[in-house]
Amino acid sequence: MFEELLDLYKTKFAEKEKDLRGYQAMIQLVTTIERISQENLSAQSNVALLKKLEDQVNWQSKELRDLKGELSAGKRISPPTEKKSKALDGHAWNLIDILSKKEGSCTTNELVEMLGLNKTTVITVMKRAVALDPDHLKLTKGKRRKFSLAYVP
Repeated sequence: MFEELLDLYKTKFAEKEKDLRGYQAMIQLVTTIERISQENLSAQSNVALLKKLEDQVNWQSKELRDLKGELSAGKRISPPTEKKSKALDGHAWNLIDILSKKEGSCTTNELVEMLGLNKTTVITVMKRAVALDPDHLKLTKGKRRKFSLAYVP
């Protein structure tokens, strides 16, 4: 009788142990599914974030293209302040005086040396001088975007 009871307990214990393993496997499966779903949600939020970042980059590149187009077209990006405008006008009138005394045309590099300004500023001064005195000044654009300015009496 004792052996029969022992066999009964052994079979019950084996069944319980089998059920326990099944429950543990189900718990592992549920936790794995939860982890995968969380990773999926995280990936979806990362994709949304990347799409927003891509939209921002596209918008910034469009803005940059527009600014480059404005610069190449000679448009002003922002209106000059009054102080800058006065200084620019002063340089432009000096340039007109220099060119009225000199024969022929002057290139940008020559005017950089004469005026003591950087090349970008000299080009701006050249354009401003032509705007101030369009009857006597002629601005030409040569090869490789080289500008030259001539005084026509």
